Amino acid sequence: MINRKFLTSTICAAVAVGSFAVPLSYAEEMSVGSFYGNYDVGQKNPGQQALSLRGPIIETWKLPAAPEKKLRIGISIPHVQDSYWHAVSYGLTSEAERLNVELVLKEAGGYSNLGTQQDQLNELVGMGVDGIILGSISYSGNNDIVKDIDTKGIPVVEVINDIEAQNISAKSLVSFYDMGYLAGEFVANDAEKAGKEKVNVVFLPGPKNSGWADDSFTGFQSATDFFPGEMNVVAVKWGDTSAKAQGDLLAAALKEYPDVDYVIGNAVAAELAPTVISKTGQSSKVIGTYITPALYDGINNGTIAAAPADMTVDQARIAMGMMVRLLEDEKPGQDFPFRTGPLIPVLSKANINEYSYEKLFGPKGYAATLD
Repeated sequence: MINRKFLTSTICAAVAVGSFAVPLSYAEEMSVGSFYGNYDVGQKNPGQQALSLRGPIIETWKLPAAPEKKLRIGISIPHVQDSYWHAVSYGLTSEAERLNVELVLKEAGGYSNLGTQQDQLNELVGMGVDGIILGSISYSGNNDIVKDIDTKGIPVVEVINDIEAQNISAKSLVSFYDMGYLAGEFVANDAEKAGKEKVNVVFLPGPKNSGWADDSFTGFQSATDFFPGEMNVVAVKWGDTSAKAQGDLLAAALKEYPDVDYVIGNAVAAELAPTVISKTGQSSKVIGTYITPALYDGINNGTIAAAPADMTVDQARIAMGMMVRLLEDEKPGQDFPFRTGPLIPVLSKANINEYSYEKLFGPKGYAATLD
């Protein structure tokens, strides 16, 4: 079997989680991989931390106390088309409620709507928010607007998706390079355990140039280099994470390549994959590059083999805590990490019972409320 590789962008580890009550389904402390120092975009590659930062330092993130001043925080996320971003919204809103912080939440309607997100960011600035938490649609496309917002004295904290912007104030995220690596490692181990000498893979990363999708595919490729046999990625299908787009891409790939051992992809593609695969008569295993409620259920019922869990609710809570600490004049990279994120477990049938639904996603049935 392949030994887990220590990744420089963060540390990946399975951390057992107990049961949590709803709605306060979280502990006040969590284990994270943190990076300190000054952010220099000139020393950064997509999917990894800037080399100007030191880490990862495995430490405990403690949720801050409520600020004395009433704060108003703007939120801009790519969309609320799926449960993933509803979970992010839950993490933000529940933590804002705990901290007595007012939120203004906006979503751009999809990864093809960069202009819409930028318009919404300008709207938030015009509303006089104290800070903005951004889930950027693009890795580099928001660089200039983040710089402009920063010059106005408004801090911007990135959540979930990585961003290049030199003027970003702090980042709460895990590396999707690592997420892809862990998915690839699972495939390589699984194929080796099954005695396979050659496997065919279809990969559906998500939207091209989104940052996270590109990173997940690069990480996957790095991990499968360690497979002793021949691993062929016969098709890579990029596209928006709408159900129609992903379903069409997957159906086309499986029609073109009728002998596929593994389908690996974003959670929307992975959720649809068992149904699409069943129509082809194939027996491909499905692995997600991140976890959603549908994939959580699929792992439980055996239709999904595995998925890394990036602990989106916790990422959102950390982002809110970073913003509060920034607005209380603490210095990122010194008083608290410039970049941090929860440790990443890979969920499969073997360990799914160790992770509560509420810890991963918030209360069942939760839906974001937009402004």
